Amino acid sequence: MIVRYIYSACIVIETSDLRICCDPWFTQGIYGGSWFQYPQVSDPIERIGKIDFIYISHIHPDHYDPPYLRALLVANPECQILIGQDNQRFLKAKMERDGFQPREISYLAVGETEMIIVPNYCDDEVNIDSALAVKNEKYSVVNLNDCSFDSEQVKALKDFCGKNPDLACLPYAGAGPYPQMYRFVDESDRCRAADQKKEQFLSLFKEYFDAFSPRFAMPCAGLYYLGGSLHGRNDDRGVPDAIEVRNRFGTQIIVLSEGFGSINLSSGEVIGLRTEKYDVQERDLELSRFNQRLFFYQDEEDVGEAELCDLLEKAHVNAVARIKDPSDRWICFKSPATRYLCVHGHSPGKVEIVESPDELLNREEIFIDSRLLKGLLSRNSHWNNAEIGSHFEIRRSPEVYDRRIYNLLNFLHV
Repeated sequence: MIVRYIYSACIVIETSDLRICCDPWFTQGIYGGSWFQYPQVSDPIERIGKIDFIYISHIHPDHYDPPYLRALLVANPECQILIGQDNQRFLKAKMERDGFQPREISYLAVGETEMIIVPNYCDDEVNIDSALAVKNEKYSVVNLNDCSFDSEQVKALKDFCGKNPDLACLPYAGAGPYPQMYRFVDESDRCRAADQKKEQFLSLFKEYFDAFSPRFAMPCAGLYYLGGSLHGRNDDRGVPDAIEVRNRFGTQIIVLSEGFGSINLSSGEVIGLRTEKYDVQERDLELSRFNQRLFFYQDEEDVGEAELCDLLEKAHVNAVARIKDPSDRWICFKSPATRYLCVHGHSPGKVEIVESPDELLNREEIFIDSRLLKGLLSRNSHWNNAEIGSHFEIRRSPEVYDRRIYNLLNFLHV
């Protein structure tokens, strides 16, 4: 069994029976024009080569990339797309709207090779992720992509492998707007937050590493950079270089070069081992090339306060009805041309319009382009994608994380 690393969550698992490509993302400027790859893989279709299956773990665009998926299927017309049977209704519906015909599986055998797709249930409100395990007579691979730690999922994967997996592809980095898009009282607070986030994900890698005790482990998924006007915020994301994972946890950690790296689980041969961190100056120079690109909403007309207020009233009623336990914090939206539009989880559909939110204790302030806000409230765009894409800034008062706020935002639309 050979595993080739292409980029981020995209790996190719090869056995004597099949080749399966996982989560191919190669369209630059996803998440509304903010996410880019560095270093960019030249001709990824050639690097991926002939494949029999494409596994898509979940709906996020760095895993489900429709334009590239179409090109990959043209190069591999007999290839089947595989998704999990459980917790993938959003992904399935989106893929079918995009013209794809995914095959839902929990187990599949081809010759002497077997595979399973196991759902991740770590969050009571939102569960969209899955993991893959592939084995043949002697070797096994588990691929956790973006999964948060779910002990039941881990047990199912280990039971399937029947032993410690030979290779575990494990998450080590987290996306999202925190802390690079947050406004802190002191800049040093942002630095501390970035360090804490980095440690949180290194701890997640370690938790998985200890749980699977694999022969080899590979930091996988999560490799992205903000480009264009956001490229100066990359160092504040709290995302480690994969080399930091190897330095922390030892030589069992395999860091492979994008597009060229591979590991042969039979011989133990590793090709294309990366040993140095990326050069920050070279990275920033490359990412700055996208400065002239507009975000997807920036060619729209500005939106007035009254229209946004009307949309927000209707959207807030809908969102509160979908959440089991709404937050008792205010959410205050501020666009350059509007006052603060404020809603509270205990008063569905009531919008307070204020010049300053300072008298509203326990609040989340969201600084956002009015055109983007209209698109989100109208359901033409999605909150989670805008959040992960770093398209708005946030200030908390006090500085307290409340997950219920972000669960509510996912349903804040008419």
